[in-house]
Amino acid sequence: MVFEVEQRPVRRCTSCTHVYLDVVHDAQSIRSMYSSYGNGGQSHYFSGIDQEVETHLDGYLQRCQAAVRNHDSQLHLLDVGCGNGALLGRAQALGFVAVGIEISPRLALLVKDRFHCEVHQQLLTELQLPESSFDVVTMYDLIEHAEDPRQDLEQVLRVLKSGGVCFILTPNDQALLRRISRVLFAASLQSFSSPMSRLYYPDHLSYFTAESLSRLLGSTGFDLISLATVNQELSRVQLSATEKLAAKAAFWVSKPFSRLGGKLVVYARKP
Repeated sequence: MVFEVEQRPVRRCTSCTHVYLDVVHDAQSIRSMYSSYGNGGQSHYFSGIDQEVETHLDGYLQRCQAAVRNHDSQLHLLDVGCGNGALLGRAQALGFVAVGIEISPRLALLVKDRFHCEVHQQLLTELQLPESSFDVVTMYDLIEHAEDPRQDLEQVLRVLKSGGVCFILTPNDQALLRRISRVLFAASLQSFSSPMSRLYYPDHLSYFTAESLSRLLGSTGFDLISLATVNQELSRVQLSATEKLAAKAAFWVSKPFSRLGGKLVVYARKP
């Protein structure tokens, strides 16, 4: 065990650097965790979609468009864990035929009504989606929530067309802000736990590093196109003025270093 936060043990694989919450989940417990999403749970996270966030979403999607190979028609996109439809809506605006997956019933209904598109209310691993049916699959702040990330990526590979692109955005466990928080937590004999409880919490079951996510994608069968890091838009997180100031300082210090940003941004292609 690396450390424990609020009785949640966090462990690290010594061979691949993957960090994970040592709690056993199944499909039903995953559903229970997200039953309140869209009904008061995580309301600030879903409402914090401002112009900066939309600009970043457009950039991610345009990069996906440019990276897709072997297509000669309108691109089809699957957004896994579409939440309130922020990415899915931007995809439609850019010309994609977009389909969502969202296990929160309230959010799934919201997206259907707002964007008039198909939204599946099952886990990706439970769906029998047609093989090779999508040009792009997006996992925007999603893979860290998966019960078994490898199984999810195997399904992504199956439903992607040859030359199709998988886009992943997920917390970076080697981010400067996380490194500082872990040092302070250890130096205080685990008494200074507020930053850690915000960075390691029950909804996130996995915490990837650049190395562990690259290895996972490669062993699943993807060709890595690019991997970089960016810092989280602060509009999407609820922090005090002091906490925001500390986060901005860490973001500023980490900016020149390609692997210290708060989020991993990954593009991978199905051969």
